[in-house]
Amino acid sequence: MHTEASTSATDDAHRILDRRALRLGVGVTAIFLIAAYFQWTLAYLAPIFLPLLLRGARPMRAAEAIKLLVALLAVMIGTYVLSAMSRQMPLLFALLLLPLMFATFRWWFRGAPVMVFLMVLIGLVLTPLMAKASLDAAWDVSMSFVWNIGLCVVMSYVLFVLFPSLPGEPEAKPASVLPAREASWHAAALAVIVGGFTIAYLAFDWHNVHTPLYIAVYAITLGFSRTAGLAAGILVANVVGGVTATVMYELTAMAPSFAFLAVLTLPVMVIFARAVVSEAPWAPLASFAMSVVLLIFGAAIGSYDPDTGAEDMAYRLFELGIAAIIAVAATFVLEAFRPAAPPATP
Repeated sequence: MHTEASTSATDDAHRILDRRALRLGVGVTAIFLIAAYFQWTLAYLAPIFLPLLLRGARPMRAAEAIKLLVALLAVMIGTYVLSAMSRQMPLLFALLLLPLMFATFRWWFRGAPVMVFLMVLIGLVLTPLMAKASLDAAWDVSMSFVWNIGLCVVMSYVLFVLFPSLPGEPEAKPASVLPAREASWHAAALAVIVGGFTIAYLAFDWHNVHTPLYIAVYAITLGFSRTAGLAAGILVANVVGGVTATVMYELTAMAPSFAFLAVLTLPVMVIFARAVVSEAPWAPLASFAMSVVLLIFGAAIGSYDPDTGAEDMAYRLFELGIAAIIAVAATFVLEAFRPAAPPATP
């Protein structure tokens, strides 16, 4: 009897994982294909936001979704205005950026809503770099994130209809909240890394504008672990994602049709999704590798032009590789200068 109950529980757990993997894999593939077909500004980033909306056993309530989209719109308009300042008063913007970065990262470590936090971070890092080219480009970039996340919200409702929750599906885990002192240290270090590179990009007119954003993502993922294991894992995930994207691109270049793109993308995304929802210790790294595939492959296939696509792919791989190396090196250097924690009081 005990064996039968254990077997039944194991089967239920496998069904739940399979259902969650299908929900995530099919959803990411659907948004990826929509983005590949319509190609709006930064469309290839849209699928990256969907996993954040599928972590729980239910979609967002309508009131929650409206509140999120209104907050995102307000954030992107606010950071667009700030980006205009970076053109007119660059020194003042540089002076404001580090304190704003510190406040943003500290908010994250104290339990900020992940989607709103990401939009604040993107608005502080990416929008001013785009504004240096033109305010129209900065506005298009700002609004593209609102459309991208709006599409993900709609798709999340569709997915929970197509793949309803099963009994026993876990709810989304609440965000971890660091103690105030710990949060302040992490926030200060991240502000130095990300804000410093953003200011350098503005000052020296560098053009690979995504790199500071990738540095932020890598550094947050590292979480300032004192071990080298996570850093090595991130580098490996970057390589796995890059190799997978390269193979997918070469196959698509040989058969440049939308139908083949769909047939190729779906099984790859489902395989990654199964690893992401597995709750294994390396599941966050699988999620990271999946994002790398979407970033590189999505940016490269826009026109199916072999020359342009190959250049985009190489450029994106370069950006991600440089960002990973910088983030890993900077976090370990700053960690070496971290003040020792005060002794616990009895």
